[in-house]
Amino acid sequence: MSSTSSSSEEFLMQVLDIINSEALESENEAESSHTRRYIEREHEAAHVRLMTDYFVQGCKYFDDNFKRRFRMWRRVFLRIMEDILNYHKDPLPEYFKYFHLRFDARGKLSISTYLKITTALRQLAYGDTPDLFDEYLQMSERTSRESLMHFCKCIIDLYKDEYMREPTTEDIKRLYEAHEDIHDLPGMMGSIDCMHWAWERCPVAWKGQFT
Repeated sequence: MSSTSSSSEEFLMQVLDIINSEALESENEAESSHTRRYIEREHEAAHVRLMTDYFVQGCKYFDDNFKRRFRMWRRVFLRIMEDILNYHKDPLPEYFKYFHLRFDARGKLSISTYLKITTALRQLAYGDTPDLFDEYLQMSERTSRESLMHFCKCIIDLYKDEYMREPTTEDIKRLYEAHEDIHDLPGMMGSIDCMHWAWERCPVAWKGQFT
């Protein structure tokens, strides 16, 4: 395994360790209080609201709103969700099963895949606490934390071979060409994550600005 792949996996595993430690602390606090309170959450209503806001045809918010709030395009979200649901392995890991719709002991449908992935991505995007989106997504702190933990494990299994590796010669060539085309700086590999931004204050990088 390459050094880049190892470091990427180590980072995600560190995230999982933090999630587990926080979960343990939260459970210890709950046990020490000797009180258990149940909050009835409207998962189905939250799913309908999320779909109406972002995913159905003619949804409330536009693509740029989605990109800003989820830190990715809608099509990327849908691709990740499809890859998780279509992942095939025998036996299927529990963290993949977690995102499939199931019925609980009461015969009630589980929280939707859209809600679980949304809470995971919001935590990753903003670094916020698991219960921050409880009002909107109607998900408990524990469920949100579990969604994040399982989501990270799914991402590692799905994409580590393609995206958590050192770039190939073809990858480097493509990145060089893209950077030169956008910023007019041939042979540069830096700031690859910002290549889609126009450098409006740089007369060399932004062609035609000062002609």
